[in-house]
Amino acid sequence: MKAKGFILRWTYAALAAMALALVAAPAAALEPEQVLVVANADSMDSVSLAKTYAELRSIPAENVLALSSTVKYAISREEYEKKIRLPIRKYLRDKGLEDRITCIVVMYGVPVRIEPAALPRQADQRYRTYGAAVTLAQRRLATNTLLARSVGVDFPEPRTPELAPLSKLFAPSALQGGKDSEVSADFAEGLGDLLRALADKHKDVQALTDETQRTIASRQLMALYQDVGGLQGLANYIRTEKPAGAPDLDAIEERIREAEELWAQLRASDEPPTPETAQAEIDLANTLGGLAQVRGMANAKATMLGPESTDASLDSELALLAWDNDYDLAGWVHNPLHWRRQAEQADDAETRPVYMTCRIDGPTRADVRRLIRASSAVEKTGLKGTFYIDAGGLQPRYDDRLKLLANMIKDRTAMKSVLDTTPHVFAPDSCPDAALYVGWHSPRRYVPAFAWNEGAVGWHIASFEAVRLRDSSSPDWAPKMIQNGVAATVGAVNEPFLGAFPPPEEFFPLLLTGKFTLAECYWRTIPHASWRLTLIGDPLYNPFAKNPQMKLKDLPKGLAPVSD
Repeated sequence: MKAKGFILRWTYAALAAMALALVAAPAAALEPEQVLVVANADSMDSVSLAKTYAELRSIPAENVLALSSTVKYAISREEYEKKIRLPIRKYLRDKGLEDRITCIVVMYGVPVRIEPAALPRQADQRYRTYGAAVTLAQRRLATNTLLARSVGVDFPEPRTPELAPLSKLFAPSALQGGKDSEVSADFAEGLGDLLRALADKHKDVQALTDETQRTIASRQLMALYQDVGGLQGLANYIRTEKPAGAPDLDAIEERIREAEELWAQLRASDEPPTPETAQAEIDLANTLGGLAQVRGMANAKATMLGPESTDASLDSELALLAWDNDYDLAGWVHNPLHWRRQAEQADDAETRPVYMTCRIDGPTRADVRRLIRASSAVEKTGLKGTFYIDAGGLQPRYDDRLKLLANMIKDRTAMKSVLDTTPHVFAPDSCPDAALYVGWHSPRRYVPAFAWNEGAVGWHIASFEAVRLRDSSSPDWAPKMIQNGVAATVGAVNEPFLGAFPPPEEFFPLLLTGKFTLAECYWRTIPHASWRLTLIGDPLYNPFAKNPQMKLKDLPKGLAPVSD
């Protein structure tokens, strides 16, 4: 994900201006001669399926390449470079296909996942910076828990007019008589315990009759709220409880606005992240949200940048075939083919090529052969059936995306749809005539709710669903959906994080127009490349070409690519 981060701030004003200038005609769809098929020469099934697919889709013979590599599920980074990435680049160059190929599909038999590699120096330094912040936040929580016990009990004369550092507001003896082990090892649990203790201490402080003692104790309490929750936590405490001797709330809110502006500037920067920017991010998180926000942000970043984060699905990494490995392997790369990114880069002549990629794969050779033939057959009449949407997950904000999609289907198409908002997934045998599906939450446990129509498309929003893609006994969603009749799905080879999935309210409406192939819809909407998701299906598959369900004018502005 190289040169990654959590949030990419898009230039909405530029995008809106561009959208107004776009014409209504869609860009030309992906054509067979633009597709390179990559098979594993050491797998007879892989080569045979590649030929079957190429012949069925009228892909030129020179667009089929058989490489020798491991037939295992995973491949090392070194072997990927040596046996897959560099040979493909050489083949395209030698055959004069560099300007023609825009999509690469890897076949059953080609490894699915690239294993982690050693962290590059800069990424390792950032990883250590975030990791140190996580450790320090845990220690601060333990310290604050001990300090909180002395509030309203000891009344040392403060040695600073500010609310920091804590060492100048509390007596050294406040840290005695307790041990870090008395604080829960679970950060969230320990934080909850501390906040409840602070709420109880507020009542004790309010009950003090000595004005001097009450002022000292009140400042200690405010200092703890600031250390735990930053300026935002302090402002909330002052706003709701109005403690004695509180600083000016307007001044605090002005400092919050200034910090938020700096935070936005840092996140919007196009400069590659460095250990220095990581520390700046930690400092701003501490200013705004205290140790609680620092711990949450730094823990997530450390997870994203750790040694394990250099892995990827092979086809997601292959999208950056032409990038010469000059990007950070830790985490993800923001997808340059994403529709918002494309709008930002419209005038950037230096944009490096990125390939649409996917794989035609599944538990068995028979499953893959069916997938290939179903995709071609369904296009002759168009995919028909019901769209099932399950919004009963654990993240209300993401459920809102699914509900938005359901409303779009109801209001802008004639397609039958079923929206489930209960906490439970669709029950077994409850979804007949299934053409499309997206939903959650039954991780790594497929529920046989669906009678899939030929050519069905959909995925389950969960981690690790493609980890056992070629295991016919796996209960995971990706292999089971393919076994049970789905022609295209999305799965993760490791924890991708929720924001890595193509937004369903973008991918499916684009597909329903019938103007774009599966690969175009996926790469137009997936946020990241060089990451852990894989698209499984025929990249040329266009299930609604014969029976469009949504009009281009009903899509969000800029979502559909257009021709000049």
